[in-house]
Amino acid sequence: MAQLLEKSGDPRTALLTDTLQKINAAHQSGKTPVIFTSRQELTFESVEIRQAFGESVSMLLMEVLRHLPSDIGFLISKGGITSNDTLSKGLALRTAYLLGQVLAGVSMVRTPSNHPQLPNLPVVLFPGNVGDETALATVYQRLSQHL
Repeated sequence: MAQLLEKSGDPRTALLTDTLQKINAAHQSGKTPVIFTSRQELTFESVEIRQAFGESVSMLLMEVLRHLPSDIGFLISKGGITSNDTLSKGLALRTAYLLGQVLAGVSMVRTPSNHPQLPNLPVVLFPGNVGDETALATVYQRLSQHL
């Protein structure tokens, strides 16, 4: 995502295109695509620039989400703000069916059957401060075995 800081050209479009190509290649080969951002701390000249960058990253992630293959089995969203954006902006949900918790503090919802892109998709909402170093892998393994 640091490419979004580049001043020349249109790094957002190039990054989106590259990411979607990699997602589709992994999915078509039977692998699970994983989209993540770096945990590297970036410094900015001001709070406003930092917030604008964060919004740009979120917008890009939501654009990726809107272009996911329609036959994915589930989606795991990690982080509180990211999970909120996933439901409200990426999936444009007004309602969702709560399935329960897959781990303590980690909820799973299902998109409505009439969702235009991803009907009946289980979506895990994984707050950033929940779980230990194996929690995310545990959720992935549980979903992979049962869905």
